Amino acid sequence: MPPVPEPGTFLADRPDVQRTSPWSPFAHVAAKLRALVDDLTAPARTRQPDLTVVDLGCADTPYRDLFPAARYLGADLPGNPRADLVLDAVGRVPLDAGEADLVLSTQVLEHVDDPAAYLAECHRLLRPGGELVVTTHGIMYLHRDPTDHWRWTCDGLALTVERAGFEVLEVRGVLGLVGASLQLLQAGLGQRAPKAVRVPLVAVFQLLIRLADRATSEASRRENGLVLAIRARRPALRA
Repeated sequence: MPPVPEPGTFLADRPDVQRTSPWSPFAHVAAKLRALVDDLTAPARTRQPDLTVVDLGCADTPYRDLFPAARYLGADLPGNPRADLVLDAVGRVPLDAGEADLVLSTQVLEHVDDPAAYLAECHRLLRPGGELVVTTHGIMYLHRDPTDHWRWTCDGLALTVERAGFEVLEVRGVLGLVGASLQLLQAGLGQRAPKAVRVPLVAVFQLLIRLADRATSEASRRENGLVLAIRARRPALRA
């Protein structure tokens, strides 16, 4: 893997992206993303409540509470006080191969400079039959944290994960074409709007986004999502 960059701005320092209050710019996305992560990790939690989870690129570990019976290990770059494990100079987690039952990667893949190497580390960490849950950008504006390199379509993300040696089990999305367009429009107008009107502007847009999302099919969320998600499995060893 390439050298790990210098510590950047961790999600722990940017709580706006996790808030679900009506005037938060990502209110609906944050709520939907949490529900999606809950849903995609449920099969692994149901099979084995005391599983070992590695949250790779954990930021402020926003999903730790979904795993009350698990051995939950947040891993991140040096400088993140919320991390249980610190990546080494080449981006490896200080755990043995096959130690994890589930690897969780939420809004990280777009920020790494070598997605194939990152996914190879996910593969190394997982036991055969273990699962990977990834969420990342689909339709989205530039979002440095500290860098922002990639965007995917549902097909491209599935192909990227498959090429890393995983079996893709399902592909999901957050928002669809209309909702994603409104989210982008909110960002564009918000940058230009006077400070005094930004909060009501965001509140109106978040209401419109919620209404649009109610009329959006699962296929549309998958094909034109602001955020895309994959549940995949490291193939079990053949006898």
